Amino acid sequence: MDSAVPDIAGMTREVAVRAPEIAVSVVDASSLIKTDGSTHWRRTLADSALGNLFEKLAPTHVYLGSEFCEHLIPASRSLLNALGVATELNCRLSLLTPISAPADLRTLGKLLPHLPDESEVIVSDWGTAYFIREHFPNLTLVAGRILCRMGKDPRIPAAYSALSAPFDARPMKAMLARLGFVRMEVDVPIFDSRRALSSLPLPGSVHVPFACVAKGRMCRIGSTAMRGVERFAVGRRCRKECLRVSARLARPHADDQRQVFQLGNSIVSRVTDEMLTAVLDAVNSGSVSRLVVPGDPI
Repeated sequence: MDSAVPDIAGMTREVAVRAPEIAVSVVDASSLIKTDGSTHWRRTLADSALGNLFEKLAPTHVYLGSEFCEHLIPASRSLLNALGVATELNCRLSLLTPISAPADLRTLGKLLPHLPDESEVIVSDWGTAYFIREHFPNLTLVAGRILCRMGKDPRIPAAYSALSAPFDARPMKAMLARLGFVRMEVDVPIFDSRRALSSLPLPGSVHVPFACVAKGRMCRIGSTAMRGVERFAVGRRCRKECLRVSARLARPHADDQRQVFQLGNSIVSRVTDEMLTAVLDAVNSGSVSRLVVPGDPI
């Protein structure tokens, strides 16, 4: 269907042929039942114009879980509940998975049989992709944004950084085809966004309005209040602090142009209006067919 949606500058932009698919990413799907239209989107995205845009676009997918942390792999009960929520919202359920160690693959091995055939699994490493292709060929593989890596730290000036090299996902095409990936997901590339988004080798999903700058295994938020050997250590006890607390990162005397946040073990940044416009242009041209947005405030 044809759909007119406002861009981030408040202009009206025609989305060609049909509006993009909208995937809402959550750790707890029950929170989506309580959404209240534009108020929810403005609070979640912290941008009234972007909130107006998403208010006009009904969600098509619920993304459950996390790309960033193995502690947020959902339990079977949470997955079954999410399937019910997705059905109630007339959405399809997709499972987000992090970079997975052998113990995490064993957890996924018990969880994945609950997914309906052809459900999407968004994977963050090649080993998880091989595991799913071998043991669960009835599921659909999507290459997540952690797997489709690019240089994207906005705090490093382009003039001094190798990260200024344009992002080009086309060399991954053979590997993606070999494993049977049907879709790939990316953050908005910092440099030459329009060219990069127009050359994706598979149907593309783009995350807005936050991009993952970097991730690790140490949870800075969860470790701050700790003392002793567990403080800032990998493998510390997890109380899921990232679901309740985030921190704005600032560098004294630095003229950073984009907001940057610490979220658990990861750093994310808000993309610029110019980058969002490039995404909408990619939607218009058909290069990007799905937008992925957080379902909870950061």
